[in-house]
Amino acid sequence: MKKSLLLFLFLIPSFLFAQVSSDPSDNFYKQVERWETLGLIENQPSLRPYSLFLVEEILNTVIASDSKTEVEVAKTIYEETFGKKWGLLLDAKGSGLISSSGFEKKLLAKYGVEGDTYFLNNFALGYQLDFVSETNPSSSLLPHYRYLPYYLKDGQKGTIRNTMDVDAYASARINDWYFQTGIGHNSFGNSYEDSIVFSPNAKHTANFSFGYNNGKINYTEAMFALSATSTSDLSGLYENKLLMMHNLDWNINKKLSLTFYETAIYGQRFDFSYMIPMLYIVTEGITGYENDNVMMGGAFTYKPVQGLSLNGDFYLDDVGFTSLKTYHDIKLRFAAIAGLKYVPQNYSPLQMVKLNYTMVSPYMYAHWQTNDSGLNVVDTQTNTVNTYGANYQIYATAGQPLGSSLEPNSDRIALSLQYKPVKGLTFDFYGAFIRHANVTEGFTRDEKIGCLCAQPGDFITDGSINQTQKLWSYSLNRAVYGSSAWNKLMFLTQDTKEYTVQADLDMTYEFPKTKAGTFSLGIGYTFEYIHNYGVGNSLYTGQGWYYNSDDGNFYTNKDSEGNYSGLLDIDAELDKAYSSWKAALRDIINNYLRINFKYSF
Repeated sequence: MKKSLLLFLFLIPSFLFAQVSSDPSDNFYKQVERWETLGLIENQPSLRPYSLFLVEEILNTVIASDSKTEVEVAKTIYEETFGKKWGLLLDAKGSGLISSSGFEKKLLAKYGVEGDTYFLNNFALGYQLDFVSETNPSSSLLPHYRYLPYYLKDGQKGTIRNTMDVDAYASARINDWYFQTGIGHNSFGNSYEDSIVFSPNAKHTANFSFGYNNGKINYTEAMFALSATSTSDLSGLYENKLLMMHNLDWNINKKLSLTFYETAIYGQRFDFSYMIPMLYIVTEGITGYENDNVMMGGAFTYKPVQGLSLNGDFYLDDVGFTSLKTYHDIKLRFAAIAGLKYVPQNYSPLQMVKLNYTMVSPYMYAHWQTNDSGLNVVDTQTNTVNTYGANYQIYATAGQPLGSSLEPNSDRIALSLQYKPVKGLTFDFYGAFIRHANVTEGFTRDEKIGCLCAQPGDFITDGSINQTQKLWSYSLNRAVYGSSAWNKLMFLTQDTKEYTVQADLDMTYEFPKTKAGTFSLGIGYTFEYIHNYGVGNSLYTGQGWYYNSDDGNFYTNKDSEGNYSGLLDIDAELDKAYSSWKAALRDIINNYLRINFKYSF
């Protein structure tokens, strides 16, 4: 068993100002989640970040409540948000990794300007305009299933990489109607930290939204500009990929809220019909673009008593009932979250407890490209594969998932709590148990052979979001929809599973505020154990082998006259590939230590 020690040493002199209307991971949204659970405010719109107008309404509502402790929190955030229109940021970090393979280090500096402000009465702006310089840019030094923030534009890719990190949103409001546009991160739904629709840790998008919100009913239309990537090169970006969304939030009463939403991902055109408030499955059929990646979902929040919230969110990609025999025989592509939140009604050191279960079925978020115009992954006329074609259908941008951080065919149970024993001192605990399996291991014999007979790089077999339902048929000599993907759920039915255990403990102390500003010191530790690390490696990699239908054998070569050579024992090759994949699996232990010093003025 290999062990590694990851040491994060953060020495951060910084000038930090509130930017709640541009950053969905800001502390303000953590408090919104608490206030919703306490019943101090109505459940807020699903799509974040919020316009500055809504931020102010939320803070004023809490300030007007009879909860003395929450009023104090809201007043502090209000002062930080509206007290200054702009501020400077300097954030310097250092990290190191000591493992069996040696020592690895990383330095990072982030600097720029940020703030929130109103202008021209009905307009508002929230922004973070930052630059980032970092060494060792190829290493993230993060636990499994966690992402680094995305920097918009790569600069030098040598010893030091210089990039941009911009989050900026402009908004306008006319009575109960609002408009917002900008570039930045988003989050969506009643799971604030790792949404199955838009994770705040996903990469930036350029987006526009408008809608109606009167507190009880919220309707939103939104459009997001994404970056497409090819099957063979996730670093190469292609333009003109769009995600359209609409959602309806309904606060039925103080206890129950419901949400319905739809998304459509497509590329190489702009389709105005997706902005019409009609079901996307209807719109898709009318326009004739049945191959667009259309998904729908629903969520609920139920608060039986103040301080306790039961939540659920179900995001459906595809379902087929035609050949249903048993639960495992149905085609069902979805992601779901179920959980509870608890916040004590009266003052307590315990701030919030959350327990969540998340599952992502095989092939969820994955999708193959089938449009005929421009670059294609699968050509619909010949059913052949273009390795270097851009995939405009997959639920990702710039090669990174938009939704859950979990891979398809995974689930996770997670517990988090926040504890404040005295003023200024905060403890945050997070624990998770994650299961994941490579769906390729459960393929039929013919499907596995098809993977080996495919051309190198044409089909991915690592079980990730980039592995689509299309497989190579050696007998038909073309790409087809895999029978297992068409007929079966296949959720964690594979023999080999990866198990991950993570435990985080973070302590932060904020010193009393002075005229010189506010100082805080944070220390954190993460323990991580992964059993069968490497399940996500490619299993049956394409070799470009040939099938001779006349004798039923497989060969390594075929000449221009149709003669075969290099006879193969295909079953032995299957065993060899599988044994090699299994032999690469290993158990690892990681220990992460974080030290964080901040100064805000």
